[in-house]
Amino acid sequence: MFDYYKDPNNIVWQLAKRGRELWFFISHSHADHFNPSITEFDGPQTRYICHQDVPLEGKVRKCITMRPGQDANLDDVGIHMYGSTDEGGSFYVKTDTANIDSDSIFHAGDLNWWHWLGDTPENNADAKRMAWREFKELEGLSVDVAMFPVDNRLEDAMEWGAIEFLRRVQVKKAFIPMHLNGPLWTPSVYFTALFGDVLCGNLKKKAMNAYFKVTHAVTTLYGESLYT
Repeated sequence: MFDYYKDPNNIVWQLAKRGRELWFFISHSHADHFNPSITEFDGPQTRYICHQDVPLEGKVRKCITMRPGQDANLDDVGIHMYGSTDEGGSFYVKTDTANIDSDSIFHAGDLNWWHWLGDTPENNADAKRMAWREFKELEGLSVDVAMFPVDNRLEDAMEWGAIEFLRRVQVKKAFIPMHLNGPLWTPSVYFTALFGDVLCGNLKKKAMNAYFKVTHAVTTLYGESLYT
């Protein structure tokens, strides 16, 4: 579980009742990323991997703390903590270091290009500078699954961080939007044209429907498609 916050369907509790091994990754201590109730799942089958600022050490049986730039190995699982443009860090997890074909996961935490429309030019310049600094650390990374913020509060800039992230990081199986703070995201035609192959499930279906409506309109208007 990454940044456990809410679980209205009690999925984690159902897993716990079945005796499943539970690993909680906590990127930072903001309330929408760290719910202190995760200590209720503590037991011999539970691990907690968290940023060093998360107040869990000494409160649960198995807890390791990390800071950006640090590596950890637990059983066959390899973990690296990357940085953030807000509090805490972000996680890269290799699910089986002994198997080169095993899945890898990236969870961004609050790493994003936080460009707020209406903010001062100085603040937005700082936000871009911080985003570029952290994205540079990710250049060339390849992951199977990536979870990254696409926050409605950023309005027209909500996809900017995701686009720049995907320009630098190869996502092989699925890009999963998170930190929505609003309605479910329908990817723009531009995003879909660039990265539609890594969208998954209903999200991909919605995006491709919107994409083909636009390309069909272009074909009808000009007599030929502008997209290949």
